[in-house]
Amino acid sequence: MKKLSLLIFMTISMVIVTAQNIAEEKIIEMKKIITINPAQEKEIRTICDNNFKINDSILYHIQDAVVASQMKYDALKKLNDGIMNVLSEAQKVKYIQVMSTPEVNAKAEAKIQILRETNEYSESDLNAKKSEIFNYLMLEKVVYARDKFDFLKQKDNIAKLKQIKPNSLKESETREKLKAQGKIQNGNINW
Repeated sequence: MKKLSLLIFMTISMVIVTAQNIAEEKIIEMKKIITINPAQEKEIRTICDNNFKINDSILYHIQDAVVASQMKYDALKKLNDGIMNVLSEAQKVKYIQVMSTPEVNAKAEAKIQILRETNEYSESDLNAKKSEIFNYLMLEKVVYARDKFDFLKQKDNIAKLKQIKPNSLKESETREKLKAQGKIQNGNINW
């Protein structure tokens, strides 16, 4: 009986320590990017701890995969919404931008590569277009991340952004579609 009690105590202790470590890692990550005050830090820590406990419970106590998947989605939504509600708009934008820069940069480079294949632009032109494309794609990324679980708001904001989509990105996307249809070979359009 003593061994069982000790085992239960150790398991609970490990879960608590693990939850604290996950919350602490999130806080450290965020502090590298944005300044958060002690009240925000405390709220974020609580949100992360609660999310860990929910996910731990789902993992070990929910057998139905569909139910577990829905519960995990709901927990992720609660985590994301909770953190986003704690941060100011400026904090959200800066955090999302920093965390998304590698991905957005890779996407912008892929779009530029399509334009590079045309041999119509100098490297300085391509660099200017890449900056323009990067800035637009970053705006989209902020909307997708900030409004991750509010699909109507996300859709509305993306529709508004599409109105300011740069021509260089439109050209790249058009060429990408034509290439997929087999209408571009060696950088030239075959009508």
